[in-house]
Amino acid sequence: MESLPRIVANIVVFLLGWLGAWSLLAIPLSQKFGWRPFQPTPPEQKLTLLLPLYALAPVAIAIANRLLHQTWADQGLAGGWHSVWAFGLGWGVAIAGLVLVLLVKRLGGFITLPAADDETSQSSAPMGHWLPSLGLLALGIVIGGSEELIFRGWLQTQLALALSPWGAAIIASALFALAHLVWDGRDGVWQQPGLWLLGLVLVGARWADGGAIAIAWGLHAGWVTGLAYISEFVRPAPVAAKPTWLTGRAAQPLTDIWDCSLLILTAVLVGYLAGLLPTV
Repeated sequence: MESLPRIVANIVVFLLGWLGAWSLLAIPLSQKFGWRPFQPTPPEQKLTLLLPLYALAPVAIAIANRLLHQTWADQGLAGGWHSVWAFGLGWGVAIAGLVLVLLVKRLGGFITLPAADDETSQSSAPMGHWLPSLGLLALGIVIGGSEELIFRGWLQTQLALALSPWGAAIIASALFALAHLVWDGRDGVWQQPGLWLLGLVLVGARWADGGAIAIAWGLHAGWVTGLAYISEFVRPAPVAAKPTWLTGRAAQPLTDIWDCSLLILTAVLVGYLAGLLPTV
């Protein structure tokens, strides 16, 4: 095993280089928007800042791989039809899980859905939003893939060189959760336990697929797209009269027992279904 101080130094240098390059664009944009780290960020501003950050990630990882004598396969990237099936498995499990939780919350009376008259419902029907839906799909694939490559791919791989697999997973998942505070600020503290658990589930998805990140990518992309679609077109609201641990906090996923239970169910289901994937 590698020495932990050396691995930490490699991670710090990687982050400084990656974030330093991004800052050349982020600083002018933050001045334009008035953005401040660790404060709630409007979705449009967040997306504008995130896209160049994620666009630079593969470049930073490619440079790190060259310097550290690693490969994309070491980070969990694999080609072939198996990866396509694995991505589809993750995607399907994620979407099905979100639908299940939404139904449970609705039937249990933990959320309400906005009423709409016939004209409004006609204009806001899902089929009438196919173009925005495609945009959300592409966004989910990009964000999910980027975050999986960074956290479950590169970071998890580096930490596992000096720590046990579980030790690396715990730390990588904690860093994944903490990174969200940059955009969510103090309000994001309520999501930290759920995000940490989500990170562990995604690491488990990588393990279930023999070290590849395709299932984790599909899960993450499905969750990002599904949650964005629900927020944009369904717009559920928690019932104020019921406890928060049952309803969740408004616009804050992973803050109720149903979402966290879904993560555990997802881990079990993926662990089983991964063994049924075709090997070619």
